[in-house]
Amino acid sequence: MQRTTDKLVALQFLAVILPVTLVLLGQFTADARRAGALEQSRPLRNLASEARSNYRTFTNGAADAVDTGTLGRQSAEALRTAAAQLAELRAQLQPRGGDAVLGDTPQLVAALSGRIRNGAQLATLLPLRADILRADQQTRALDDYFVRRDQAVVRDAIDSAATEKRLVIGALFVSGALTVCFVLATRRRLRQQLEAEAAIERRRRAELETISIRFGAASKAARAGVYELQQQGGQVWWSETMHELYGQRPGEFRPTLQSWLQLIHPDDRAAAAQAMNTALGEGRQLRTQYRVALADGSTRHIESLAAIVVDSTNACPRLVGIDLDVTERIAAQQREAQLQQQLRDASRHAGMAEVAASVLHNVGNVLNSVNVSASLVSDRLRKSKAAGLSRVVALLQEHQADLADFVGRDARGRHLPAYLEQLAVQLLGERDLTLQELDALRANIEHIKEVVAMQQSHARLAGVAETIDLRALVEEGLRLDASGLERQAIALQRQFSEVPPITVDKHRVLQILVNLLRNAKHACQAAGRSDSCISVRVGRHAAGVRIAVADNGVGIAPENLTRIFSHGFTTKRNGHGFGLHSGALAARELGGALRVESAGPGQGATFYLDLPLQPQGACA
Repeated sequence: MQRTTDKLVALQFLAVILPVTLVLLGQFTADARRAGALEQSRPLRNLASEARSNYRTFTNGAADAVDTGTLGRQSAEALRTAAAQLAELRAQLQPRGGDAVLGDTPQLVAALSGRIRNGAQLATLLPLRADILRADQQTRALDDYFVRRDQAVVRDAIDSAATEKRLVIGALFVSGALTVCFVLATRRRLRQQLEAEAAIERRRRAELETISIRFGAASKAARAGVYELQQQGGQVWWSETMHELYGQRPGEFRPTLQSWLQLIHPDDRAAAAQAMNTALGEGRQLRTQYRVALADGSTRHIESLAAIVVDSTNACPRLVGIDLDVTERIAAQQREAQLQQQLRDASRHAGMAEVAASVLHNVGNVLNSVNVSASLVSDRLRKSKAAGLSRVVALLQEHQADLADFVGRDARGRHLPAYLEQLAVQLLGERDLTLQELDALRANIEHIKEVVAMQQSHARLAGVAETIDLRALVEEGLRLDASGLERQAIALQRQFSEVPPITVDKHRVLQILVNLLRNAKHACQAAGRSDSCISVRVGRHAAGVRIAVADNGVGIAPENLTRIFSHGFTTKRNGHGFGLHSGALAARELGGALRVESAGPGQGATFYLDLPLQPQGACA
């Protein structure tokens, strides 16, 4: 109501002041405009008057020249001064576009000044008599023009003053009429406002009672208690549900700050008291959580939210807040944390299994080559011509006594040198082939040792962050499944850009990469294309580095792009739906992200693994 009254009083004030103010402002504006015009016109009028005065001095001297025969020096100088003043007058009027009033007067006077010099003879003046007279008329007319213009401004000011007087009288009359109208309107408005506010007050009381009832029911249903804590004296008010939260009976327990703190668990009591004192002392909002030890030995988790309230009638601040029973929420969070830990462990085990499977797969491929090499060596040894050498030795031992005769005359002995030569060539060839197979066998065994050593190093370094060259790590991942790609005739393209070293859990990244490569290989196999290709790119991105694994396989349907990282989701017949989910979790734990893009079925897919340069929480 006070606000409405103030508005009406303000309107009455405006009704009286506004009309008069508008009239006075209009008059002040017009007076300022006229004063400015006079101020601008005065130097112009002075120039025109002085030019006219100097020109009259010249004409007087010209008249005296009829008697003396020559023009005096003062008259000639007055003519030059008049020409200069008219030129200055034109220069001042020209920027405002007002030089048209001068006509050709400045040019005419300047021409006379140029032709008439000091001591000019009557013979010089008489031919110019017409121009002298015309210039005399024009300078007089010009002086009269500026005088009349200033007089018009003065007359306008006098007329405006009279008009202003009439307008002020009219404005006062209008103000009086408006004042009467506003007084009557104010009385009626105040009466209506009083009636409306009385109705609002009755409705407000009814709404407050309804809200109080609803709030009480809601707080009981939500197990939420309301409290107030006075800064001075530590007085505490509790709602009924506060007693229920703390396991106390309203009639038997009187809440004070000290008795309240005694109900809080001893391990949380100091922190709760500090939070309350800080909120009261610094005027900040309170948000704290603590445990309450109940009489039956159980523990209840309480979350307290409060704000500082200062009434206009009482300057003492109060802490007004609400306590919520969050025991079930804390238990759910603990269960969720336990499940998340189990999921992370399962993810790590699955990743280790993926890498181990790749290692075993590569070892199996190498063992196949070892088996082939061993079989070839065994077959060559069985089919070796070395047995013929033993027969030659036996034959020579048999004819040891007549060896020369046997070699020279016996038909079998004569063939021995050629036979031995052919046998030597054959044995040398068998030796070379056997050595080649043994070298291949040794290389394959070394490869098996390298693969096993790589797996052992990954197992030792699992969970340890180290600074690595990302391109070298990607090459290790490619080597783990290189034989599978070659066997499936899948082309592999590398596009490695210069990237800085990163500090990361090497095993976790390798786990994700092996999974992405295996998925890309399966996608290419399922597509059945003759030009199957997998592209692996390494480069920078805004937050660190990026690994991209792209294939031209079966692609991903748009509706599956948002589900492909969900636990248990898979589009493969024998898939378990865990690989990409575990990879996404591992990327998130490394501080990065795993995402996918695909134009649709048959268009291939690209998986992006973004990693930071430093692990989460590390200082650069």
